Amino acid sequence: MKKLLLIILSVLVTSSCDFSPPYQREILLAQEYIQSHDYEKAISLYEKILKRNPTNDLSLKIYFQLGDLYSIYLAKYPTAIEYYKKVKEITDDPLWTIKVEEKIADINFTYLRNFEKSYTSYTLLSMFIPKLQNHDFYKYRSALSLQNSGKYNESLEVLNAIKEDSGSSYNVKSYYSIGITYFHMKNWREAITYWREYLKIETNKEAIIQTKFIMANAYEMLENLKTAYNIYYSILGEYPNTEVIQNRINSIYARRVARKR
Repeated sequence: MKKLLLIILSVLVTSSCDFSPPYQREILLAQEYIQSHDYEKAISLYEKILKRNPTNDLSLKIYFQLGDLYSIYLAKYPTAIEYYKKVKEITDDPLWTIKVEEKIADINFTYLRNFEKSYTSYTLLSMFIPKLQNHDFYKYRSALSLQNSGKYNESLEVLNAIKEDSGSSYNVKSYYSIGITYFHMKNWREAITYWREYLKIETNKEAIIQTKFIMANAYEMLENLKTAYNIYYSILGEYPNTEVIQNRINSIYARRVARKR
């Protein structure tokens, strides 16, 4: 996968750039550093080029690649974001704006867990007109960003809109996420209601097993131990961590026995 990314990075920078001899030689040398995993040398060389004030076209490509180097290979995510932002400072070209905003959104959501900022980025992407190809994904991620920020009512508003949109790629998944939101709100019954609907339409086996697991947990919260026990038992041997399921079954069994004494 990283080899493929290296090729993509190389194409991004070397295509449509200022091919005056000094820049061309240094860019090719930087690519050699990347291919040999000497990322710090590549970064140093790119920074050297930028100090010589190359054209905007070359600068934005270098800034974008620096963002990728810091995020993909060095895991220095705040630094990566700063370089991606520099691309937006140079150009308002929609193609670059979209690529950069996607990168920033994913870093904030997946790695930095800064859900307020990921919400801002995904909302911006979802508002592009005409709608972008990944519009449904942006909308769904904006809802999850709100959910993870503890803004449950706002998250439900977005998720319900997705649920009502039969054409959305995340229509089915929205039922699960609405259930998760209610679970966070400790509204166990409402969570179970949506998960039951979700299980009627979901076909992915792993997703079904995971949903049954958390549904059993909700039944435990409601002290409906018999139902929780039966659900846990139904996924014994299918849930990835058998020990966890066995522990839950044993715990519930002990609680049920204690009740009868």
